[in-house]
Amino acid sequence: MDSITQIILGAAVGEIALGKKIGNRALIWGGIGGTIPDLDVLANSFMTPIDALAFHRGITHSILFSVVASFIIGWLVFKSYDRKLHKTWPYKIIIALINAALIVSITWGINYLFRQDGHIRWWLLVISGAGALYLMWRLYKFYLIKDLEEPQTTLRDWYWLFFLAFATHWLLDCFTAFGTQIFYPFSDLRVAFNNIAVADPAYTIPFLICVIIVACLKRGTKKRAFFNWLGIGISSLYMLFTLINKFNVDHVFDKALQNRAIEVKRCHCSPTILNNILWSCVAEGENEYYVGQYSLFDSDPNLHHLNVIMKNDSIHASLLPLEDYQTLWWFSNGYLASFPTDSVLYLSDVRYGGMADTIKGPESLVFNFKVKQQNGDYIFEDTGPPENQDMGELLQKFIKRIKGY
Repeated sequence: MDSITQIILGAAVGEIALGKKIGNRALIWGGIGGTIPDLDVLANSFMTPIDALAFHRGITHSILFSVVASFIIGWLVFKSYDRKLHKTWPYKIIIALINAALIVSITWGINYLFRQDGHIRWWLLVISGAGALYLMWRLYKFYLIKDLEEPQTTLRDWYWLFFLAFATHWLLDCFTAFGTQIFYPFSDLRVAFNNIAVADPAYTIPFLICVIIVACLKRGTKKRAFFNWLGIGISSLYMLFTLINKFNVDHVFDKALQNRAIEVKRCHCSPTILNNILWSCVAEGENEYYVGQYSLFDSDPNLHHLNVIMKNDSIHASLLPLEDYQTLWWFSNGYLASFPTDSVLYLSDVRYGGMADTIKGPESLVFNFKVKQQNGDYIFEDTGPPENQDMGELLQKFIKRIKGY
């Protein structure tokens, strides 16, 4: 999921591992541990878009990394405390800056997710900004200028903290549609349960509130433990809710295909971004894909509209020898549609569906790569956000579609 959610989850499991011994420092180190696996995106600058797509959620999101890296990083942190580096000013400034960056990132993320017509909501900026300033003040008073006590911890404690942070990171990512290579390097299988979006405020915000409350309470108290487990419990119940939704939507889509007398090889349903109400549904037929959307608030469970996208198998056969194409086919799990034009070819991962009910071409789909020939070679480029689209208008249509027909 998104980095903000992973930081929050990491902080919560950090509190479980070491909260009674080191207080808020357990939240901090847990949050750092929760974001370390996603640092694989730093390699994107040195890779092609296709290679970066394959590399993300690879080795750093594996079971092997959880086991091995937890010992290495845990040992480094344990030794830094053993040698009293945590009391030196350079160390405290670095840690304070990291925490300040986390606070700013979370504040920015909240305001970005809840924009209106592409603009920040002033009242949300004021509230979240005030909260961020309060946390900054606590960071200054209770960490930066405070004479810190000696933590009574062991290497095993630190290993447990980072193992929980890394393991819960890839476990949470497995519930999304992106897929996670948890068995890497022994297998490149992408595990994806497809029941929650990569960013879902309904999962994140209650969890965040509970973690903030935990940070403001005295360590070792029953209240602190209560709110930490409350955040974990609420998020877990919501995850169960999404799994039930997944089962229900799969059933609805199967029935909709049967009612249309459409025979398919396989189906895929996953929620659209930022919610668990509107779902993208795709089925693979012999020569085509069937793509539609279903909202839990739709009055007709037969799907309002079902798009038919031709597979164009001859185009895929011509691209098959290309390594970049093979990577894209592997990433999309074979749900790859092609849209030829006079100058370029568009390849679209139809699992992520469209931005509306009607799909007119690749510009209507969420996930596209552009393929063009240059000096006899095929160049694969990420198309990025749709061009010439009013994002505010798209958001309004998106919200309207969530409300159902």
